[in-house]
Amino acid sequence: MKFSDNTFFYVCLPPIVFASGFNMQKGRFFKNIKNIVVFGVLGTLICFSIFSALTIVIKDLGFLQVLDGKTGKWGPLELTGPECLVLCSLLCSSDVIAAVSLISYDKEPDLFSIVFGEGITNDAVSIILFNTVMKYTEKNSKITWSTPGDISLNFISLGAYSIIYGALFGLLSAYLLKICRLFSKNAIMECLLIFCFGYLSYVASEMSEYSGIITLLTSGIVMAHYTWFNLSPQGKQSSYIVFQFLGYANEAFIFVYLGLTFFSYAEFKWSP
Repeated sequence: MKFSDNTFFYVCLPPIVFASGFNMQKGRFFKNIKNIVVFGVLGTLICFSIFSALTIVIKDLGFLQVLDGKTGKWGPLELTGPECLVLCSLLCSSDVIAAVSLISYDKEPDLFSIVFGEGITNDAVSIILFNTVMKYTEKNSKITWSTPGDISLNFISLGAYSIIYGALFGLLSAYLLKICRLFSKNAIMECLLIFCFGYLSYVASEMSEYSGIITLLTSGIVMAHYTWFNLSPQGKQSSYIVFQFLGYANEAFIFVYLGLTFFSYAEFKWSP
């Protein structure tokens, strides 16, 4: 068995992202949306700008070094300007698992929702930034004064289209369950139908070269806000448990896999 990137992106990742959107505490999230946007969107863009500028300057000064795992020898790390942007779009994504684990939702609901919401929006913005920079580097090989403007326009368009895709599929599922009550007689069928709509939005967005992760997250939030109310009582309870289980199981598998295969990367090239 081989754990390929397609296995990760099309099997393991969708349940995790969909569960994050569908089981989100929406009331607290939208109540603190201004703070979440400031930290998650504006903060991530500022981090990306600072990281990119510093990395390019340090690269030009010749301070970047790399260690060859096979030979054990040090050498200069050669990176182009676009490669620095791709690297920094990944580095500006922060992990909030440690922070969330220290905060109790029952005692500090607003703080928990802000930290959790910042983590989700931070990941979303980082993914859009990464996809934008990747598209930009395919067309251009040099960084000029117009680069920030071009990346900003691509960032806005990519994010907007990804969100629109997710909202449309989410609203379509709500409308279908409202007019076709035949699907609401079986909790298993309801859960399957909801996840299929979310997965279709993910695949459609990826095929259109947008961000499938942002689309799937958006569709999960929209379904939780509209589609959930068209489910049967059993479906409402089952959907929350099923999606939470799928997301948790896949996330645990990925962390375990990364931990078990960590030492197989010893012969790779490393740069502090």
